[in-house]
Amino acid sequence: MDAHNAVGLFLDSVERFPDRPALWVDGRVWSYAELHAQAERLADRLRAHAGPVCATLGDRSLIAYCAPLACMLAGRIHVPLGVSFPEERMAGILRRTRPSVLICDLGGSAMLPGLLAKLDFAPAVVSLDPEFDAIAPRADAAAADIETPVDASPDAKLDASASGLEVEDRDIAYVLFTSGSTGVPKGVAVGHRALRAYVDAVRALYPELDEHQRCSQFFEPTFDLSMHDMFVTWAVGACLYGVPRSALMMPTDFVNEHRLTVWFSVPSLLAALNRFRQLRPGTFPSLRLSLFCGEALPGPLAGAWLEAAPNARCDNIYGPTEATIACTAHRVSQADAARKVVPIGTAFPAMEIAVVDAEGAPCAQGETGELWLGGAQLAFGYWRDREQTAARFVERTLPGLRSPRWYRTGDLAALEADGTALFLGRADRQIKLRGYRIELQDVEAHLREVCAGPDSAAEVAVVPIVPPGGDAPAGLAAFVVCAHYDARQAMAAMKARLPHYMVPSEVHVLDKLPLNSNGKVDYPALAAAQRARAAAPERPNRTIAAPARENG
Repeated sequence: MDAHNAVGLFLDSVERFPDRPALWVDGRVWSYAELHAQAERLADRLRAHAGPVCATLGDRSLIAYCAPLACMLAGRIHVPLGVSFPEERMAGILRRTRPSVLICDLGGSAMLPGLLAKLDFAPAVVSLDPEFDAIAPRADAAAADIETPVDASPDAKLDASASGLEVEDRDIAYVLFTSGSTGVPKGVAVGHRALRAYVDAVRALYPELDEHQRCSQFFEPTFDLSMHDMFVTWAVGACLYGVPRSALMMPTDFVNEHRLTVWFSVPSLLAALNRFRQLRPGTFPSLRLSLFCGEALPGPLAGAWLEAAPNARCDNIYGPTEATIACTAHRVSQADAARKVVPIGTAFPAMEIAVVDAEGAPCAQGETGELWLGGAQLAFGYWRDREQTAARFVERTLPGLRSPRWYRTGDLAALEADGTALFLGRADRQIKLRGYRIELQDVEAHLREVCAGPDSAAEVAVVPIVPPGGDAPAGLAAFVVCAHYDARQAMAAMKARLPHYMVPSEVHVLDKLPLNSNGKVDYPALAAAQRARAAAPERPNRTIAAPARENG
């Protein structure tokens, strides 16, 4: 086992704590020895098939937690699929990565026949669930309809390097697909060394993490923060608690019943708890460490959390998927409650941050610029997309900094006197919704297609819905100009193409879109009109730039 492979830390815990609990899922506790045995069983099945890539269709099951371990043990690249993703989106990811094996749990089995029928190759389908055999014939039948040469492997159409990047396949740990501005999701290829650097950094920053901790697991497997949950927890010999779907939005009882000591979530979950008055002082007495990531943390919400979890250290951490989970941290105090947004802090041990101007030159202290990230946690780039990789990952030497390679985040930031970074929004039209990264152009590209008629194009614009008095987006509002808009048909098509969090919750049909002085869509005007609608619900037919035909 490569010393830089994060799964090696899991194996160390197996050796040190074979009988300690490693995983709670579906009401059962699995010890480190038992979890290792199951992961090795799955790894053996992966080794029986040639090809560098394995995909996983499952969530909150033993198989879903074993899958990344098994892929690393077998030397395969792990590609998780979202069970909540539309079938076509999953099929698109499979066609791009062409896995030799598709790991599936019982919950994902119903999707298999339709999903496999959309592919031009036949991955082997494997599972550890004894009940899975009942549905296997249907999956096999779907695969049998695919005409594939007998001697062709599923990755036969790929280059020598499956990723299309200048890196060997064995160096890639996993690929996670995020929203892309062209309507096609981008696959971020993260290396074993980057994941190991992240886990090592977290262990150094949080010495309270040890084998006695009971850690939350809220995130879906397609969200890179789930990699923190698994690999940090298992590196220290602690127990991971897969929060049941029924408790994901209101986890108070679950956390207290199991006396969890480590909490990791997006700030949106706190906002939901706060709305339902679940953040009263002393609500979570068992917590000792709480981490928040994935979107901006409002100061007042952070202050409420400090009172709700009075015994817990609280940190706001930041980082895009391209920098492996997170790469900066800020210790939250009551003083931060007075801030509009909590700072994102200073760089992790193996990382560096820089705030630069449009020419890539460092900004002065306090000056706003684009946040660049450098260091050991950077991803290799985007799966089979060298153009985007070259655009976002740049070779540059910056004064006083060591990193020769930087990731351009597109986030706006400024540095305080002590080097603390302040998050100031986006330089482009990317947003975070409940922690999920969304390129609004991606949503627009799909909406434009589904609204277009046989002989006419559609004009569309999408803006985030921001509740009155709030800062964080709560949904998406779409504005459409087309000859014949069918709300039911359009939304059904969007739900079939995109994850639920990318489907607009409001659609407003206009006679024309407002334009600014440069003749471009006036997004600020649309956003302002949406805010006005939210603040004045008694005026549902408010028009924007032209008489509107509303479909909310």
